[in-house]
Formats: sequence, structure tokens, C-alpha cells
Amino acid sequence: MISNRDRTAIHEISQIENQSQIRYGIRFLKNWILERIAASFPIPSVRVKLHRMRGINIGKEVYIGYDVIFDRIHPEYITIEDYAEIGDRCIISAHQRGTKTLMDKYPRTVKPVRIGRGAWMAPGCIVIQGVDIGENSVIGTGSVVLWDIPAGTVVMGNPARPMKKLGAGK
Repeated sequence: MISNRDRTAIHEISQIENQSQIRYGIRFLKNWILERIAASFPIPSVRVKLHRMRGINIGKEVYIGYDVIFDRIHPEYITIEDYAEIGDRCIISAHQRGTKTLMDKYPRTVKPVRIGRGAWMAPGCIVIQGVDIGENSVIGTGSVVLWDIPAGTVVMGNPARPMKKLGAGK
């Protein structure tokens, strides 16, 4: 029923997390169910609560759009600060791992992701592990964020590049 690849991944993650494979499997299933419910729930504040239940660190008055995918294995490595907004269909990942044949060159790594206070991610953005998005930054639609974004910066593109600096103000 479970493939060799799945067995290897479960074993690898349970070792990193220092927990039994059964405990990891139950946690993963719980988080997957909560994510699926949150993805299409019509009330934004309930979507936020469901993602908090998964372990994502979410501040106050945060908006999370429809079909947002947060790291399914390590949601606790993601922090979204107060007043941030995450547009529909964004992807935020706190880990990466190469294929079985590339694991020696690209081993599983886990790094925190932080989305700063008042940051706005337009729909369809992708943020990879280890990225820090500064306070009041704007990530343009469909951008792929590979590096830290300074506070008050508008970025766009793949990879996301600075377009302008926002002035002081609220």
C-alpha cells in the first residue's frame, strides 16, 4: 500500500522530528485535514484559526486567502505577523529535499519563514524556506520569493526583484 519512497520519507522526517513514525503520521494526517478544510472555508477568520491549529504562528488581524498552501510537514516553522495578508493560492514552504538520487547533494533542510507585520502577498506567490519578508512589504502577483525582502519594499517577478521602496507612513 505505501511505496518505498513514502516509507523512506516518513522514516527520515520522524527521525528529524524525533518522534515515532506513527505519531508523525497521525500529526501529518491531522494537519492535512485541517489544511483541506481551511483552503475553502468561506469565513477568513476561521481559515486563520484552522491554520493556527496546524501549528502556524499567526498574529492578530491576519488575512489568509483561499487555497493557500503552507508547509504540510513543518507548519510550525512559519510565522505570519500582525496585519499581514496572504492572497489566494500562495505557497509557503519551510523545507526542501532532493530526489532519492540527489539526496546526498540536496538533503532535507528545514528553515523558518517569517512574513512581517503588515506585509501583503498578492495571489499566486511562492515563498521558499528561510525567507524573511520585511514589515509592510508588497509581494506582487505570481512572484517567487527566494531571498529576504527588506521592510517597505515592493517586489515582483520570478525570481522576485525589488521594484520600489515604499515611503514612510501607515
